[in-house]
Amino acid sequence: MNCINLIKNNFKRILTHKEILAVAIIIVPVFIGIAVIFSERAEMKLSVALVGDISGISREISENNKYKIDVVKERPPESALLMGTYAAVIEQNKDGTYRVVTIKSKKEQSAMENYFNTGKMEIENKRGAGTNILGYIFMIMIMQAVALTILYPEDRIKKTFRRIMTAPVSEKQYLFSQGILTVLFLFIPTYVAIVIANAGFGINLGYSLGMMALLLGILTVFSTSFALFISSLIERNTSLAASGIAVITCILAGCFISFSDNNTLLDNVLNLIPQKAYMNMIQGIAGGGKFFNYMDQVIYLMIWIVGLWVIGGVITSHKVKKGIY
Repeated sequence: MNCINLIKNNFKRILTHKEILAVAIIIVPVFIGIAVIFSERAEMKLSVALVGDISGISREISENNKYKIDVVKERPPESALLMGTYAAVIEQNKDGTYRVVTIKSKKEQSAMENYFNTGKMEIENKRGAGTNILGYIFMIMIMQAVALTILYPEDRIKKTFRRIMTAPVSEKQYLFSQGILTVLFLFIPTYVAIVIANAGFGINLGYSLGMMALLLGILTVFSTSFALFISSLIERNTSLAASGIAVITCILAGCFISFSDNNTLLDNVLNLIPQKAYMNMIQGIAGGGKFFNYMDQVIYLMIWIVGLWVIGGVITSHKVKKGIY
């Protein structure tokens, strides 16, 4: 009953923080809209410039659904690649093969050359709309979770936390009630926004709405456990520290774009980041994999979730016993 009373009380208090509610109601839907737009752009053909004659190109290649081939007499300037006018310039060698000039990665350059020389398209692990949405909002969800736990550091600063502890309420119950409230405020508006985007834009998320709820739930609980941990660890400027950690780790984990260059050492380091396990899981499921095929990632994420939550509780208990709170 104590937890229920704490949740009710904190719910009323969080409603007074309009800026936090604005993020949940406005910013998160905007990020979802951006993800939808980028997903639609990803399906557009890439424009490439073919210098010379198209007669050497087979009909299957010239009428493909990935590249829009523009035949030009002269090689376009480098600025055409930098400005995005063309994704690549295709030139024919003396032996009849084609070489590709592009500012994209060597992997993409190799894939293009292979396609224009053999007609075989490499199978890509494309990110769908649902993966983009979850990837793009991961960072904002962590930041929002920390913002929603503002009542915790606020109670400590105002010495309210100490008074709460004198009631029949333990620090574990306090953190649990704070965590439940944070999960609800994170999950409900975000899921509603995704459902509306799905219905309004008619996009293919790559997941059923039930699976989207499960994946979003994992993201939400992870963000909450991280927020409670960082709020327990740091006395002040919690949001600043959390934002820095969220930005760096989400970028490295490939929440926005894949951050890897087939470097084994780099990949092993990046795989330690929990967001990386999450991105691998949701992308695999979107590609047709079953949820239970990714139990390694689920278990790894659960270790992080439980670990952060427990460590946060231990830190709080330690500070309560020492009289810091």
